[in-house]
Amino acid sequence: MKLAICSAGELFGGVERHILGMSTWLRREGHEFVLILFHDRELARQAREIGVEPVILETRGSFDLRGPGRLARILKEHQVDVVHAHGYRAVVNCALAQRRYPFAMVRTVHGLVESGAVKGKLFAFMESYFGRHSSASVIYVTNDLRRRLSEKDSGLVTKTIYNGIEPLNRTDYERPDDLDPGVFNFAAVGRVSKVKGLEYAIRAMSLLPQNPGAVFNIIGTGPMVKDLVAMTESLGICDRVKFLGFKENIFHYLAHIDTLVMPSIHEGLPYTILEAMSLGIPIIASQVGGLEEVLEDGRTAYLVSPGDPQGLGEVFLKILESREQNSVIGFAAREQQIDSFGLDDFGRNYWRHYSMHQSKAGSDAQF
Repeated sequence: MKLAICSAGELFGGVERHILGMSTWLRREGHEFVLILFHDRELARQAREIGVEPVILETRGSFDLRGPGRLARILKEHQVDVVHAHGYRAVVNCALAQRRYPFAMVRTVHGLVESGAVKGKLFAFMESYFGRHSSASVIYVTNDLRRRLSEKDSGLVTKTIYNGIEPLNRTDYERPDDLDPGVFNFAAVGRVSKVKGLEYAIRAMSLLPQNPGAVFNIIGTGPMVKDLVAMTESLGICDRVKFLGFKENIFHYLAHIDTLVMPSIHEGLPYTILEAMSLGIPIIASQVGGLEEVLEDGRTAYLVSPGDPQGLGEVFLKILESREQNSVIGFAAREQQIDSFGLDDFGRNYWRHYSMHQSKAGSDAQF
């Protein structure tokens, strides 16, 4: 079986970590595959670092009509049997390329579209529409996503496969200079957007007693930064909240924070959670989506209701007053990651799914 992985490669986040992890496993197991990207950016750079030379599909914008034809020629040249497409742009182009060269398609749903994101909803509709009409099987990263989208994807082959990573070791990463060693460091890591619920964590910090000896670090960037900075200033807690911006060496930060905070309104199964678990970092997370699905309150994490700054504040204070419990929870989370969310299980589960659908070869496409 010859596999292709296709994605835009424009940004770098969970989808791109998923692709790098899968590429690492495929190379290690000796499976043939080709990585096809629309942009020669961070994902392409990191792919080369692990020994994978991507094919860059040269197109002008997301809706270049020449894209599907060029993609079909690449797939035919490599004699691809199965394409794993990530994101609307890859799914649309693959679906149209199927009309020129037959192959089976798999797509992964990594999360829900943020409420109010009109462009995101349009892209999600396009991905679903073209995926359905090309008979692409659907992989969800959590059972929660599978339940929520079961009606929309009815009639298609669907499956849940959890994300997985190689174990990480804290001693491999030096402490960054801008992470204060003299305080207890809570931190949120990732895109700073509405769905991440960071405003509730900031309000929770304002509820702590005077001079708590703790800082909430926001590591990342996004559309909510200005609003959250203004909120921090209005609450008078600029000494308790730090905006550190985007960091390429994110493992160096994760390895040296005291607690990861993820007060999201909804989540799939973010890689940051798995990475924190692997590093033995205690986690505070909302009881939503994949967070509630994979984390166990009081054993591998502290879980709180979404949108509840009072509840978050109480957990913050509990952790500050009984820090020895943190190491116990962090150790249990690390064991869970190694046992249940490793790269080998992740890769084998996907490869079995690819093999099951190899024979379809796009013959069911309905265009």
